[in-house]
Amino acid sequence: MLRTIFLGCLLTASNSFAAINVVGFTTETNDRFTNDPTFFAGGLDLSGVGLAETTSNAFAGDDGGRWVTMVSQNAFVSANHFYPSNGSPVTFYQSNDPLGASFTTTIQSSSRVGSTDIRVGVLTDPLPVGYAFYSIWDVPVAGDTRGVLGPNLLTFGRSPTNFADISQDMAVGYNQFDIYYSDISVSGATGDAAAMVFDSPGLDFESQFALGDSGAPAMVLAGGELTIVGVNWFTATINGGATDISGVSYLPNYQTEIDALVAASAVPVPEPGFGSLGMGLVAMLYLYASSRRQVLPKKIY
Repeated sequence: MLRTIFLGCLLTASNSFAAINVVGFTTETNDRFTNDPTFFAGGLDLSGVGLAETTSNAFAGDDGGRWVTMVSQNAFVSANHFYPSNGSPVTFYQSNDPLGASFTTTIQSSSRVGSTDIRVGVLTDPLPVGYAFYSIWDVPVAGDTRGVLGPNLLTFGRSPTNFADISQDMAVGYNQFDIYYSDISVSGATGDAAAMVFDSPGLDFESQFALGDSGAPAMVLAGGELTIVGVNWFTATINGGATDISGVSYLPNYQTEIDALVAASAVPVPEPGFGSLGMGLVAMLYLYASSRRQVLPKKIY
């Protein structure tokens, strides 16, 4: 059943730029480009995740950073309401060392997936050998579901640390899906979504989206490979405003549509990229959702 949610759009709000909220955040453990040995996702290949630099200004304090996650050598996914404009430069780093090898190209074009908040785009130049692209997690979900724990997730967002280079302003947290929505509508987009509860104080590195995080990936390890399961879409409160959740467009339900857009751009259909090194991230979060909860979502930008 289609459920339309009404809430004021952030376009009209007077919000300053924010950053992903990560429990126990430190620049050493959560900032990718601090390149510290204690970075908790340091054993994974993140070279296919980038931040494009645009001249867009969607809200007060918007610095133009837009997320790009590769699903083939030159095709990427992002959020439709917060995607990089054509011609915007984007830099990918082969490692977590900001002084190491990198590759810069521009956004050639992009298209929306139906009425969803998913955007599929193409780079002007394909990634060279040695840079990752990611398959889409092949676990579609039908209907609304509550209280069923999903996979352990790697979540991405803009860092609380002040990085001078937008392309390096990337923090990583952790959470776990426990809510799935079929055909949820948020500020002009309708699609299937998955959401994660934010427990306060929460476990170490548990995360909650904020302004600037839209379009960033939610990723999961599957068979030792890092795969993408969603792109950040909205935040909401449930249980009468007592509980915060963060929602993503659920990509497995749109594999066919994404494949079609990639194929139309004459680039390889999404398939596993370069091998990601498996690692134990954090113990599972035990998040229990109520059987039916009202959702008041908003785009996160």
